[in-house]
Amino acid sequence: MEKSYAKVSTLIKEKILAGELVPGDHLPPEREMAELLDTSRNSVREGLRVLENVGVIESRQGSGNYISGRFEETLTEVMSFMYVMKGMKDSEITEFRYALEWQAMNLAAERITEGQKKRLMRHLAALEAAETEADRSAQDKAIHYVLMEASGNNYMIASYNAIVRIMDIYIPKMRGKIIMGMQDDTELSKAHRMIAEGAAEGDLDKGLGGLELHFKYIKEYQDS
Repeated sequence: MEKSYAKVSTLIKEKILAGELVPGDHLPPEREMAELLDTSRNSVREGLRVLENVGVIESRQGSGNYISGRFEETLTEVMSFMYVMKGMKDSEITEFRYALEWQAMNLAAERITEGQKKRLMRHLAALEAAETEADRSAQDKAIHYVLMEASGNNYMIASYNAIVRIMDIYIPKMRGKIIMGMQDDTELSKAHRMIAEGAAEGDLDKGLGGLELHFKYIKEYQDS
């Protein structure tokens, strides 16, 4: 038998799938929902809390509940907890990133927009002209983000963005290890040029070659 609070999520899910509710829509008051579902307001409140926790709705003080679709924040929190509580290794993040970026490059070769091409080349130029490691790290990350956006695949983009919190710590540390191991960042810059130009030019071989070179260095110096 369906629990009382679950009736709320079932109702809202059905309305979303039917196109009756979209992000930004205001939900009926708890009293009306309780009457509609023939359940208590406490059950409605509990059901709404569950939906809020998974990012389907958001509660606005003094205004009520709205459809939000803030799933990336929830996914980010879940993956951050997984990283810490499951004792995940940096190598697992690297493998996940590589799989996502490899497929993103394949998709970007066909889907990348002119605006994204310009952004890639702008970040590449900024990376090569950067004078501090903080600037280089920021441009490094930006190149990978634009590549992922160019895939046009929202599931992949959401998954990639979900590891941002971990990458904020992971990328600067990893760049430092790689550059220290190679003595300078010449080869790493070469990899980023191949990635950016490959995506911008629709040259899949160059782009995938740049990714292979990039992640080869990461793997080589990851545990050094």
